[in-house]
Amino acid sequence: MRRICAAILGLALVCQLTTAAWAKDFKLLDGSVISGEVSASDDNGVVFRLATGGFSSRINWMKLTQETLKDLADNAKARPFVEPFIEIPIEAKPKPKPIVVKDPPRVERPMGRLSFFSSFSAPLGLVALGLLYLGNLLAGYEIAIYRNRPIALVCGLSALLPLLGPLIFLVSHTLEAEGGSTEATPEAPGAPGPAVAVPGAAGGTTSRKVGVPSGGGLKVAAGPKAAEGPAGPKVYSRSEYTFNRRFIETQFAGFFRIVPSEAEKDMVLVFKTAKNEYVGRRISRISSNDLFLQLQQGGGTKEVSISFGEISQIIVRQKDDKSA
Repeated sequence: MRRICAAILGLALVCQLTTAAWAKDFKLLDGSVISGEVSASDDNGVVFRLATGGFSSRINWMKLTQETLKDLADNAKARPFVEPFIEIPIEAKPKPKPIVVKDPPRVERPMGRLSFFSSFSAPLGLVALGLLYLGNLLAGYEIAIYRNRPIALVCGLSALLPLLGPLIFLVSHTLEAEGGSTEATPEAPGAPGPAVAVPGAAGGTTSRKVGVPSGGGLKVAAGPKAAEGPAGPKVYSRSEYTFNRRFIETQFAGFFRIVPSEAEKDMVLVFKTAKNEYVGRRISRISSNDLFLQLQQGGGTKEVSISFGEISQIIVRQKDDKSA
């Protein structure tokens, strides 16, 4: 019997020593220490099995020290609940490198006396000067077409006098285009007789002076007006001409004047379209797409707009001539 009691006491002593060996110390923020092991844990806290026997009350995670929380993080059951309460140390940020300001490379300024014309001595300046010269020649070419002047004359003068040459022809008046056929020249004062037209010549219509000796022969003469009788109507059809602003300004320049000249004072312009026919004395305005013609109606005038795309035929005739 004594042996059995001694064995039980020995076993209880061994269990107590074993429990004491496995027990740990858990510190709280208030300075108290709990010896034991983790029994249960959840979001609300942890319960310890005390080394002296029994269980502790549930202790909130926020009451444990950081050292204790780190020890509890080694427990697989308590780790998911402990990690949110462990403070992560703030690592010291490395000091930023000092900013070194470096001066950018600068182009050396040329030495000596500088002027506007000295910039053209550089390669880029020479290229710019060449482009300006080519633009000057192109301007002369366009002005020659616009003013109905000889292209070779305008471009040659523009090459000799850059900028000034194109300006001279730009401010000058536009030359009217010559008619397609030659006419008999008017008689000079003191001529022996009137001019008589001789058809069938190779270069156009020829004229011969009546009463001129045979040594004079035949001669070809071209003039803006016939010597006798009114000139016939001039007809411009869309199939032969392109009706645009340049064509109107060059062919009918005299009809833009407020006071008509001697050549246009008895003439009228007839614009035929698919729907109407307009007869006027003066073109008051013109744009890139249409023109405005002043019509004679009774004692007053009326202005009508005519689009270039609608014009099928333009006729220049005497105001009393109704044949065209």
